[in-house]
Amino acid sequence: MALFKWSLVKKVPMMVLSTDAKKAFNKCMRKDIPIMKNVVTVKPLSELQVKINKIFHKIDSTIPKAYVTNKEETTSARHSKAFLKDPKTSYCVGDQLIIQVDMYDWLRRKKTYGGDYLRARMFTSELGAAASGSIEDFNNGTYHIHFTLFWEGMVTISILVMHPSEGASALWTFRNKGHGYVDHVGKFTKPHQEKEVNCGFELNTTHKLCEYVNQREEEYFYCAKPEDFSCKSLSQVKSSISRENTLFTTLQHFLFHASNVRVEIPRHFNIINVLTCNKNNSSTKEKCKRGMKLEYPSGHVRKGIWYPKSCSMLTYKSLEDMGTCMQGKFIHIFGDSTLRLWMTYFQKHFKALTPFQLYEDNWARQLLSLDLKRNMKITWKRHTFPFISGSFHSWKEERTIAREIDLIRGDNRTVIVLNIGVHFRAYPIFHFIRRLLNIRRAIERLFLRSPDTKVIIKTENTSAMKEYFETMSDFHASIQYLIMELILTDLNVGFVNGWDMTNAFDYNDVHPPEIFIENEVKMLMTYIC
Repeated sequence: MALFKWSLVKKVPMMVLSTDAKKAFNKCMRKDIPIMKNVVTVKPLSELQVKINKIFHKIDSTIPKAYVTNKEETTSARHSKAFLKDPKTSYCVGDQLIIQVDMYDWLRRKKTYGGDYLRARMFTSELGAAASGSIEDFNNGTYHIHFTLFWEGMVTISILVMHPSEGASALWTFRNKGHGYVDHVGKFTKPHQEKEVNCGFELNTTHKLCEYVNQREEEYFYCAKPEDFSCKSLSQVKSSISRENTLFTTLQHFLFHASNVRVEIPRHFNIINVLTCNKNNSSTKEKCKRGMKLEYPSGHVRKGIWYPKSCSMLTYKSLEDMGTCMQGKFIHIFGDSTLRLWMTYFQKHFKALTPFQLYEDNWARQLLSLDLKRNMKITWKRHTFPFISGSFHSWKEERTIAREIDLIRGDNRTVIVLNIGVHFRAYPIFHFIRRLLNIRRAIERLFLRSPDTKVIIKTENTSAMKEYFETMSDFHASIQYLIMELILTDLNVGFVNGWDMTNAFDYNDVHPPEIFIENEVKMLMTYIC
């Protein structure tokens, strides 16, 4: 990576004797003084590592360690119950609706702990209307699902058990055991020669290693050093998920069988009748602006259009209508393929944009488009590793989003859009926490030198949830969403809540169709115009 210093290292012990400790140990070697074993000093944790540990333990404390040995003790969605709390014959638009869910196991016994990964949605098919519900876990087998009734009509409630608590517990435990789910390969080159070797964030080897260090962000990456190659000659890296690697037991494989994923909880109530009780009680919402908190639910969809909960989104027929707003804008997009869809949307619908072909030839190459008439530039660049792809990427091009932000001067013409998420699901959670904390610090530095720069952050999308649950389950994304709330919510940034929106739209696709992308882009334009 361009931001990394490299060095040649050998595998070293986790703790090393300091100079004073060595002197003490040598002194103890005299016959008249007993030997003091294990005299070591531990390097104090950095401020960043202390924050990482604090967030990790906060999340870890909310996830039950549910170790069971038979199916009957696990959550059964089919035997669980959902019913109205404080039911009424009718409800008004704007009311809060609470559904109580009691979870039972396969023997119809009430569960005594929480942690089930649930997903909730309300909808009226005739109106094309839908919204998400937020979930409150009482950690005793009982949950409250909170809905805001956004529209008039007959509303259906759907509450799904995506994974039972025992499955969620396994996903959390195994995710944080190490780096065995992903294989990294590095390519070293020199004139007329190249060599591919194992790389990664952690390598279990006694071979000499090339270490690539970003000291400021405390990021480390390693490659086995090929013989007769310099560590400086690392040119490309790729990574792929090891599909054969699994830590699941036989019981856990059962929990993640297709028949036990996304199972509806039986409802013990009828369709909800929602009325417009006071038609004169309408107020005009202010335009969505930066600094508003990340909410869930953050709005609702109706006939393919997203309506934010606490503010209003710009309406326009085409991006060309936003030409005046885009005059002189420099838009930097950093993230994964879900933000790449924004870039391709701009290229398709902003007719004046001219794509500039850059030299990498894989799907994740940097994209650049220019509008010379409006003096406008828009770019997309992948966030650096972790980045799962079967293609080799230029190592020299790899920079963290935090580093990219530090390289941008910033002003009132500059817009930075970013996201991270799906590519981190197969790695221990501390990678995601560290990267997000570093992004926050970079944004704070940016706002010190340029408070007028606009920063927009997109959350992850829900996915198909059909296979590879150990590494790609939406459960991992739900944890990352909570971490994003913890780390970023008090910054003067705008949020595009893809996590909420894809659930409301019910797309269940990490790459949703263009009608969805259009709504995300309209949220972006609302923040910057």
